[in-house]
Amino acid sequence: MRTALLIPLACAALAGAMGCAHLNVQNLGHGRYSLTATAPSGGFYGSREAAVERANEFCRRQGTAAVTDGFYDKSRLGPQGEHTTSVLFRCTVPQSLRF
Repeated sequence: MRTALLIPLACAALAGAMGCAHLNVQNLGHGRYSLTATAPSGGFYGSREAAVERANEFCRRQGTAAVTDGFYDKSRLGPQGEHTTSVLFRCTVPQSLRF
């Protein structure tokens, strides 16, 4: 069963300094998550970019990095012409580059 996770405490702590917005992230189990983002411009590229940015923010708060598993684009436009995308992702240990 999918459980919605909200991060109100982290956002409340950061709201004064950074203007943090709530992230509605669904825990899909087995370390996988989903969230949905909407963008008023940029088509599906804009909504995908917004979704990836939110996934990165969610994982960064846990000290991890987001790895995208896939996108689901809503075929219909919103009432203001906006595009909506859901992203499936995992949070993993950040990789460091070694040269």
